[in-house]
Amino acid sequence: MTSAEIPFLAGLDPAAAEAIRRRFTSVAVAGGVPIFEQGEEGDALYTIVSGAVGISTRDPTDGATRRLARLTPPEAFGEMALLSAEPRSATATALRDTHLLRLSRAAFEEVVAHHPATLLYFARLLAGRLRAASEGRPFDHAPRSFAVLAVTEGLDAAAFGNRLAEAFDAALPGDTGCLNDWPEGADETWFHDFETRHARTVFVANRVADCPWCQLCLRHADHILLLAEPGLPARPGAQDLIEPLRSAWIRIDLAIHQPATASLPRPLHPEVAALPATMRIQVRDGRARDLARLARLATGKARGLVLGGGGARGLAHLGVLEALAEADLPIDFLGGTSMGAVVAASVAMDLAPATIRQQMAATFVGQNPLNDYTLPFHALTRGLKVDTALRHQFGEARIEDLWLPYICISSNLTTGEAAVHRSGDLATALRASIAIPGLLPPVVSEDGILVDGGMMNNLPADVLAAMQRGPVLAVDVGSDRAFTDMPERSWKGHLIRRILGLPDAMPGIAPLLLRAATVSSDAQSLMSVSRAAVVLKPSLAGVDLRAWSSFETTAALGYRCAREAIHSGGLDGWA
Repeated sequence: MTSAEIPFLAGLDPAAAEAIRRRFTSVAVAGGVPIFEQGEEGDALYTIVSGAVGISTRDPTDGATRRLARLTPPEAFGEMALLSAEPRSATATALRDTHLLRLSRAAFEEVVAHHPATLLYFARLLAGRLRAASEGRPFDHAPRSFAVLAVTEGLDAAAFGNRLAEAFDAALPGDTGCLNDWPEGADETWFHDFETRHARTVFVANRVADCPWCQLCLRHADHILLLAEPGLPARPGAQDLIEPLRSAWIRIDLAIHQPATASLPRPLHPEVAALPATMRIQVRDGRARDLARLARLATGKARGLVLGGGGARGLAHLGVLEALAEADLPIDFLGGTSMGAVVAASVAMDLAPATIRQQMAATFVGQNPLNDYTLPFHALTRGLKVDTALRHQFGEARIEDLWLPYICISSNLTTGEAAVHRSGDLATALRASIAIPGLLPPVVSEDGILVDGGMMNNLPADVLAAMQRGPVLAVDVGSDRAFTDMPERSWKGHLIRRILGLPDAMPGIAPLLLRAATVSSDAQSLMSVSRAAVVLKPSLAGVDLRAWSSFETTAALGYRCAREAIHSGGLDGWA
């Protein structure tokens, strides 16, 4: 690497840059090994020739690791050590086998003695780095090197790796290199040159135990994909090989092979399900869209969709889905709260918008699921109609075994926190997410008493954004003003209100409870919305929260809002 290829030397005069370049020493660090630790005396600056370095700090209260940045060639780090003998403020770790150039403080001081302007230049450079750090930009995954590891029998990992490389090239700029075995005569320099020539590299390993090639693939990986066949146990040694790779820096996903005709994904063997994976991504035979989704999820270019709660206003989500489908904007991962959670779950089951529309109409429009009233011991209704409807629509499906990655939100009254449902029985999680306090009985679980998620996080864009898989589109159907238009009342309703001394404008107990359960705090709402790339807000102020019969009108409002955003470029930050 020449001085011209080292960005932080670009502003120096040629003589000073060359003097620094001559004083660099070469350092090789194995993946997972710290280059320096927080609190150590700083004595050198480093620039990356190949590999990747993670910069992190330790929280002094609980010792948790906070990731600050992931650096790749030809970035530099550790500049503070050249100007100050203060202890290191962060830890630098080689995330994979990494080649560095090191400039010691003593060598730097020799350069400054002959080129005094160098000191001012580095002071300005350091000030710029500190300003950038103070902006608090969130850590962003940007993997370029992927390891595909077959953790069960019955798979052709090499063929899968080649198809994945093609999917990367279809979705992203640049060419992807794919290596299925150790090239003859290849050393670290050869691998560095190969990766430099490609925008991305896929390393494929079809063995687990006693496999030097497998070890090299994992050492070079920014992102690991465990390839699994449902129902089959893990290969011997898989757990021991993968467990040490569990890290805040290296993401591990399960790519699960499924038959093209499966109605729902086949479940994993418990041994494979226990492997330390962040996300399960289903890939069906012959489904190019599944492989494209995997490519986007793995590279952080996926499209996330979060649907908020709002009673009957949630039917507007159906129109949004139809508009997105018409524009050929596939959804890659999603979640929701309350009514939004129900609609999102149908999408996660890979149902077409027309099918979802039919099911929602049959469940919520053809019959009122909230009219099985009882003595209000736990709630105004028994909830049996809702239970039956959810079980009929979603069967025994489990959250972790849906076609698309999915989460939903409920509120845990025991802990006072929002509960994020990432696994378990889908119908039960949805029942908790829509359990409006006082209107529907709560769900009693091992974790606590669960009620409608809208009480604590009605639009959980923050939860999806934290996955760092790509931009999130949030659809807000709950924040428009309610009770602006009072429903027409019968003469009996007027008479009862007159006897009770109640004004006609006073809402009934059911709509009051429904509204109360879908109004998150202002602070929570602002935080969630701020994490979304785009927020759609259909105009629903005139739609009553229980206007199930206005199904067509409400869906049309969602469709119109999404179509306008698509045609005006309002979704460019997401699409």
